[in-house]
Amino acid sequence: MHKAIVFNCQYNGLSIIQELGQHGIKCVAMDSQRSIGTYSKYAKYIKCPDPLCSEEIFIRFLYDYCSKQSDKPVLFPTNDHWAVALAKHKETLNEVSIPCVADWETIDILINKNKFYKTGQERGYLTPQTWNKESLKEISDSNFPLVAKPVFRRISSNTRINKLISNMDRLRLTVLHTKDELNAFLNREYNLLEYLVFQEYVRGISDSMYTVGIYASRNAEILGVFTGHKIRGYPADSGDCIVGEQASVPDYVIENTKRIVKDLHYSGIAEFEYKRDEMTGQYKLIEVNPRSWSWIGITPACGVSLPFIAYSDLSGIPFRSLEVRKGMGTVKYVKLLDDFYNSLFQYKHDYPKWSKTFAEWINDIKADTIIYAEFNAGDWAIPLIAFTKEIFYLLRNIPSSYLNRRNRCTSKYHH
Repeated sequence: MHKAIVFNCQYNGLSIIQELGQHGIKCVAMDSQRSIGTYSKYAKYIKCPDPLCSEEIFIRFLYDYCSKQSDKPVLFPTNDHWAVALAKHKETLNEVSIPCVADWETIDILINKNKFYKTGQERGYLTPQTWNKESLKEISDSNFPLVAKPVFRRISSNTRINKLISNMDRLRLTVLHTKDELNAFLNREYNLLEYLVFQEYVRGISDSMYTVGIYASRNAEILGVFTGHKIRGYPADSGDCIVGEQASVPDYVIENTKRIVKDLHYSGIAEFEYKRDEMTGQYKLIEVNPRSWSWIGITPACGVSLPFIAYSDLSGIPFRSLEVRKGMGTVKYVKLLDDFYNSLFQYKHDYPKWSKTFAEWINDIKADTIIYAEFNAGDWAIPLIAFTKEIFYLLRNIPSSYLNRRNRCTSKYHH
């Protein structure tokens, strides 16, 4: 059987490794650092150059590794810069591997938010109204509030772009309520404006986000569809999914997704992220992640294992197209350690509405089927590593966060 090579092996990559490994598929956890998925019993860890700053060196390394295998490995990128690197060099990599990624022309449109939102507005893809650096003068008072966000978060490169990436993370989502706030932001971030877009604000926080996850064949035929809802993210306003559940979305959202896949001739795994406006109830397409996403591990429990569908299609194993089964009860994906800490401690200061007692938290995560990110597939090294990392995180961060809160309280008292 073809090996599966999974890149960037955080929980996203770990879920793919565990699902394919349980089907007897040999997996390689290829990463530039020792992330959680590299400890899985279902994979062999191989350290590789980081395409974030060493794209060409990474491609040469990968090509050399794949060329030595008896059968072409199937390649699974799980983060943007890995997908970009594979897509840019897909024609070359096809000689020795089977990349689960769309062609570069398609990836370039989806990764570059200026291009994607321009295409979305022209073709009616349900994307929010958007402005870039050149069209800022068109923004009127009636357009507020709006958000500033990066054109991209991660992209492969042959130079060190750590400072730029750090700024893109810092500016992940900045809400601007008035023209004065916008002008102050423009003055403050003047040197970064070419890397930012400005967009109408779709009201709601992370629990307003809905996912349509798909796998599409080389002919842009969708062979698997999953739909879900983010229950909690961290940070609460725009953070990655900590608790998610299988959930339906309106038919027009599915049809919009299918049309984009056909229009852009998309192939591979993708996450279409929609946000439901908490006042109007309308769904807006916020972005398309042209690779697997953080909680793809829920899909096998919903009867539509996107990792296995993708592997089967690309390696020539017969299977049938699948969508989420009806009437299977509630299915949740939970990053247990993170959600425990956030719900009992962190949200108390960041977003009190989601703060819970232990009993409330236990009751909240109940479901007919639960996939625990750290406790899955009998992969017992993972919870040990996860728990150790969590302890180190707490020891490193609790003292500083305690001192910050103490200083704030002291400051309030003296004033």
